[in-house]
Amino acid sequence: MVTARVKPFIEFIILKHLIVRGGSIVKDVRFNRLENVIFVYFCVVLFVCAWLYWLWTRRKYYALIFKLPGRMGYPLVGVALELAKYEPLEAVHKYTETFGPLRYVWMLTYPILLISEPDIIRDILTSPCCTNKNDFYKSIAIGVGKGLFSSKDPEWSVHRKHLNPAFGFKILQSFMPIFNEEVNNLVNLFKEINECQNVVTLLQDFTLNVAIRTTMGVNFAHEFGSESNSAITKGYQWIRRLLGVYEPFHSSNEENRKFIRKLINNKLNGNDGTNLNQGKSKNSNIFIDQAIELMRNNIFAEQDVENESNTIVLGAFETTANTIGYVLILLAMFPEYQQKVYEELLTIFPDGGEFEVTYANTQDMTYMDMVINESMRVLTPVPFVGRENSHDIELSNGIVIPAGVNLLINIFTTHRRKNLWGPNADQFDPDHFLPSNMEGKHPYAFIPFTKGIRNCIGWKYGLMSTKVTLAKLLRNFKFSTDFQYADLEFDYAIVLKLKHTPVLRIENR
Repeated sequence: MVTARVKPFIEFIILKHLIVRGGSIVKDVRFNRLENVIFVYFCVVLFVCAWLYWLWTRRKYYALIFKLPGRMGYPLVGVALELAKYEPLEAVHKYTETFGPLRYVWMLTYPILLISEPDIIRDILTSPCCTNKNDFYKSIAIGVGKGLFSSKDPEWSVHRKHLNPAFGFKILQSFMPIFNEEVNNLVNLFKEINECQNVVTLLQDFTLNVAIRTTMGVNFAHEFGSESNSAITKGYQWIRRLLGVYEPFHSSNEENRKFIRKLINNKLNGNDGTNLNQGKSKNSNIFIDQAIELMRNNIFAEQDVENESNTIVLGAFETTANTIGYVLILLAMFPEYQQKVYEELLTIFPDGGEFEVTYANTQDMTYMDMVINESMRVLTPVPFVGRENSHDIELSNGIVIPAGVNLLINIFTTHRRKNLWGPNADQFDPDHFLPSNMEGKHPYAFIPFTKGIRNCIGWKYGLMSTKVTLAKLLRNFKFSTDFQYADLEFDYAIVLKLKHTPVLRIENR
């Protein structure tokens, strides 16, 4: 009987406990859901606040949208999708021609000012606030190290100041025997062929050996052999392409660096016939000796010597080979201009063959100067130059550019602007550089080596080497091609490249 009375009570207690516990479980579930909602809400609010703060810190960049022509493009990607439809050089050239010489665009989250207006170019290149290269040059440091081409202030200013003497006038004059000797070898090579599939590639071994002899003080072909010469040339081609994610780049880059280190170690150990510990070498004015002397004086570290050596060799051989090759290609397309060059050379060098070209001779090549300049105008060696302003800068048009904008100087388009160069600005015509046509020309309308504070350290060296080479080649050979100027297509890989290199026919004069 007791059991019968107790049983309902026990069941009541158990049922009550289950009800209470069940309510607690429901409350826990509801609390957990509420907690998750609050957490997500908090994250969203935090993200929005961070995003608004980021936009606020960049408000000066967005304010430029109302002051300069241009468009932002799509969120986060900017105009990247539009530019992806074209080659970089073609895309920027089309944008500039469509929207004007001063245009403001966004590439991803980077604000970029595209410039092909000479007044604004002068503002940028002469400003001490704009000596630094922009972020697009970081990949170059992977290949050649932080040399003059990609380093930033104050490192760049220190290095440039101390390396300037290596390209002084007397030093350049001392290179004339090397230029003549190497070009004579090139002339003999040309005598053995009557057709050249790719004249730029053929010239690269030549210009590399010239660059190493004049800047590093050794005869590369004799010291390392033709196979090493070809390997280093290919290595620098990979560096130029900036394909840092591919194995061929890494292996070629390492080979270049081993080569440079060997040269430096030879100098340090006196294996080149000198003893660094006993003082400077007898030819201590060349680049490598000055760089090592700076290391001895604790101005350079050994890595600086390596980086700067790599940069100088790359810059000296690549652009020179292109410039010489493009002049030969253009003159092959326009035989009337080639004939004028030949007639000028005939008056300076009546006898062909292995004649000696002096510095004074190079000053007498007035029409040759016009041809080289016109070639660099229509086939600009370096189509773009990037800068970044470290401080706010006021342009000559009154617009203030806030610090941190990527300033992209479009040299290629500047050289082809019809309001600067006339209605046939796209055509190759050396008469563009007649003294009468250059009168009143804006000083920054033609900048193949840039100008201002951070101009090319070796521009005089490059022109001298180019003129000696072209004088001997054009005096001894006639070049022709079936390729038409209108069919030239360009590619951009730091320096200007041709998608299809014309085949040249070569005849002895």
